Amino acid sequence: MRRLSPSVSLSLAVGLGLGLAGCVDVYRGAIVQFNLRRIERSAVGEHYELFAVVNGGAARVAAFKVLSAVRDCGEDPDLIADVDRVQRYDDGADRATLCQSDRRLGLVDKIDLATATLAGGVRVNTPVDLSDAEAVFVTVEADGDRDPGPDRVVMHADLGEGRAPYRPLAIECRHDFCDTLAPDDADKPNDAMLFEQLCGDKIPVLPRALRGVRRGVFLRVPTTDVCAAVEVGEIAIVPAVDETFL
Repeated sequence: MRRLSPSVSLSLAVGLGLGLAGCVDVYRGAIVQFNLRRIERSAVGEHYELFAVVNGGAARVAAFKVLSAVRDCGEDPDLIADVDRVQRYDDGADRATLCQSDRRLGLVDKIDLATATLAGGVRVNTPVDLSDAEAVFVTVEADGDRDPGPDRVVMHADLGEGRAPYRPLAIECRHDFCDTLAPDDADKPNDAMLFEQLCGDKIPVLPRALRGVRRGVFLRVPTTDVCAAVEVGEIAIVPAVDETFL
């Protein structure tokens, strides 16, 4: 059984990478793009927060609510698909304000059967320097909570340069599982079915590494056995450098 490495400290440490060199102001931030395949709608009085682990501490990246377009925001179901929207959250904002389109960060992944299209994807631009981020995690927080530290963690992703560290582990787990099957044994018909569905050319290949991008796979928390982990999304972080002459 493979176990995940112990979680790093979740103490708060915001790393802002701002540097001055002569007449050039170097601004360092990041473009954060992620997909959420499995996440609950925000309960009344709660919201989600995305944190990044930077230099051993937790840096707050974004706060958001997951709200149904129809059930939470009152949209007409005859005119719009009932998707779950990811909306930027601020303390004190009422429901009508939180549902406004200018707060839209993206959508939770959903297949629209009417049009056979996949809706989803979230984007956040942050001033936090994430070029050395080791991991990210999502928490559930109480609305109006003034404590800047993270509360209840619901998903976590280790980050790697160009490729998610979880991907080679997941592929190895699949190979190990397939090695336990006996597809040619007539006394084990389920083995043949599972082998056909999951093994051979059905085993994923390692994706190409993307240079300059930190990538990760969100796993549901708690996770103790990596081979039994539940994937709930993916994330990619593009560190940004903008040099502006003063």
